Amino acid sequence: MRDLVNSGLDNESNQRFICGAVEGFYGRPWSSDQRKLLFKWLKKMGLNTYMYAPKDDCKHRAFWRELYSVEEADNLTSLIQSATENNIEFVYAVSPGLDISFSSAKDVQCLKRKLEQVSTFGCNAFALLFDDIDPELSESDRSMFTSSAAAQVSITNEVFQHLEQPHFYFCPTEYCSSRALPTLSSSEYLNTVGSKLLSAIEILWTGVKVVSKKMTIKHLEEVTAVFRRPPLIWDNIHANDYDPRRIFLGAYDGRSPEIIPYLRGVLTNPNTEFESNYVALHSLGQWCKSNPSGLKKDVIFEGDRLSPVISDIKLETDSDFGSVEDIPSLLDTRYQPRVALRLALSDWMIELKTPRTQQPMPAPLTTVLPTNVAAISELQNGSMVNVGGGDSFMQPVMLPINNSLLSTGPELVSDSESDTSVELEPMDCVPSANVSTTPEEWSNDGKMTVEPEVRMEDFTCDDIQMIVDFFFLPFEHGIKSSQLLDDLHWLKSNSHLVMEKKEQTPEMVEWMTKASSFTDSVKMLRAVSKRLVELPNISAVQELFPYAWDLLGILETCSGYVSWLGKGCANANGLQQQALLAGQTWSSHGYKEAFMSGDQEPWVFRGGVQGELQKLMPIDFAHDLFLIRAPEVVLNKFYHYRPYSAADEAAVYNICLKTCDDGMDGTEVFPGYPDLIGDRIVGRTVSQSSEYCFVVEDDEGICGYACAALDTKVLQQKSALSWMPAMREKYPRTIKGEQSPADEVISSFHGEQHFVPESVHNLYPACIRIDFIPPRVVDHSVPKRLLACAMAALKTNGATGIHVEMNIGDKSMIDHYQRLGFTQLTVPDIKSEDVVYLGRMISFNRMI
Repeated sequence: MRDLVNSGLDNESNQRFICGAVEGFYGRPWSSDQRKLLFKWLKKMGLNTYMYAPKDDCKHRAFWRELYSVEEADNLTSLIQSATENNIEFVYAVSPGLDISFSSAKDVQCLKRKLEQVSTFGCNAFALLFDDIDPELSESDRSMFTSSAAAQVSITNEVFQHLEQPHFYFCPTEYCSSRALPTLSSSEYLNTVGSKLLSAIEILWTGVKVVSKKMTIKHLEEVTAVFRRPPLIWDNIHANDYDPRRIFLGAYDGRSPEIIPYLRGVLTNPNTEFESNYVALHSLGQWCKSNPSGLKKDVIFEGDRLSPVISDIKLETDSDFGSVEDIPSLLDTRYQPRVALRLALSDWMIELKTPRTQQPMPAPLTTVLPTNVAAISELQNGSMVNVGGGDSFMQPVMLPINNSLLSTGPELVSDSESDTSVELEPMDCVPSANVSTTPEEWSNDGKMTVEPEVRMEDFTCDDIQMIVDFFFLPFEHGIKSSQLLDDLHWLKSNSHLVMEKKEQTPEMVEWMTKASSFTDSVKMLRAVSKRLVELPNISAVQELFPYAWDLLGILETCSGYVSWLGKGCANANGLQQQALLAGQTWSSHGYKEAFMSGDQEPWVFRGGVQGELQKLMPIDFAHDLFLIRAPEVVLNKFYHYRPYSAADEAAVYNICLKTCDDGMDGTEVFPGYPDLIGDRIVGRTVSQSSEYCFVVEDDEGICGYACAALDTKVLQQKSALSWMPAMREKYPRTIKGEQSPADEVISSFHGEQHFVPESVHNLYPACIRIDFIPPRVVDHSVPKRLLACAMAALKTNGATGIHVEMNIGDKSMIDHYQRLGFTQLTVPDIKSEDVVYLGRMISFNRMI
């Protein structure tokens, strides 16, 4: 990595410009080992400060009164020493605001004693945080203090002086303009803080919003006037603890270097995923050292030539900068996020190819959400809402408590510090070609050995750039991901161009070209994901995999739907109905502008690119088919969904045979009849209704299918005319005393045909069958994504509900469909007690 040495940038008062990271998010805290690696990163990136403030580390917030145990003290002391060795100021923060009694001498003494203990560990900088708490004082506190601001300022000043005035930070309850009541300049709370808080204490501020898209000089001047000092920015631009589907990998942006003289500093509160913050920190380091000449010449040049990285940027962004001759203008700018991104990615590649792993702490099952129930409902429905009334507001929900200062497992290790043995714990990689899987290859301590041979050259900077593009910034998707969203909308809106294929038209060619480009992009992301999971930095892979897996799964579903549209199977009436019922999507009038404006907090637009893709699908309301929990291990198998073709029949029949015995292999049940059960279960559907059938493929070929029909009665009527006679001819009826399972199936072709009961057909006219080969389908989302493909096609052509018919003895398969969102139906007009019907609604309108 380039050593970006701290320039010691000062503001107008000649104080050191504070720049670094605050571990201030909700969720699983970083480990001690990760923090020590962070200090090394900060030093090399030219940053100088780290604030310890993990919301869900138990003794920071929930149990703030408790002193640290011997083991915790040793770990915290070790962290402070590590920070000092790297010239990083370690700021210890505590958040007592949830339950502190400001008028209680005992509570005040507890706070002093807690910070005194930490000072004995070698810490010389502290912070009191009063964010995300009830602003109202208790009855006992109201008898002593006129306001919450007066109470907070009093205890902060007292503690500050008690500790002999160390470097000290304060976070107000109204920590951004949208939380200032009634306004920033007229807020009694903020004006009290500004006038009464001792001048040596730094005040933290997030900007206009909790997550601010931009910081302007005008705004900072207003804040400075209220605070009586320049603010220290707690920057949430890369924070992702409010949305479990988003991670932010883009460069630091939206803050011109011109604001630096108006600040005391910037501490970024980044992603909860440690390894994924490399770009955020690296680019912040570049921004903090910006000057009127732009990036430093030793970064731009090598001797009298452009550095290789800058040369690559020049070639790749000619269209953005105009022409090759315009590139020297880079030197006349202070900070360019796209240049900073390329520089950061170049260094991040080194980290990604450095073998490193760590046992993660258990991830909380919940996430930070707005507490307004109506707002949550609106968000889940994909609507744009104003959370909390007049302005965007988020009151976080406390997550399960963690303790990152206790030893819980193996330390973070690299090949330069230890051997390459690791334990297979949750989110470790599934054994692949580079992991030994036989007992004799296991090490003596029972750990599985990871071989160092990894084809690092396969994963390139372009690969990580593609991932970054999909997980860019809170108010901005990358260029390619935005184009894919636009293309999906266009392909849906113009699918009528391929409905009639009698002759090829220029419009049809345009549609097919754009569809091919869309599916090729998905294929490219699949290849990138395969290379990603083979990286030697397993710690980074564990963090990035859930996001890449979620994105790829939804894109593969969309790709299957686009391929279905390309077959011309959609009908005009269905497309028109879809257009009428469509809610707010990426292509709706004013939607992009609202998303990118920053006027709303980013959690109003939940889900990132994945959420936008979901809203563009006909079944966007089917959240259980899109919001799927990631696997507990990193998978190295990925799946592709596409419409069924006639050439797939043999593979589909084989899967049917391998799963027909309540999900188990039925080969031995039907000896001599390899096609019989396929003909019985899926034959008429693939023959008479192939346009609603889909298959899923892995690297070996087809491993599952979803065979559906739009209207079960129509299917039964059509099959009675052609399919059933063909089956009777193919399988002559035999009369025996004792019938085998094969004989019973054959007899079903010759006996009276039963039709779907009216009570089922009225609400659930469509039918479906989903099967897959378990040993090859290691991803639990595969059946749900298959169902999503089929339901999207059915919904497009007007289906309102879908059912499946099962034998009452197929308990495992019934459970399987119930996990897919089907419910067992009460059917008063059923004619056979051996049959069970399960149904699921497709049309959101019918659900209402």
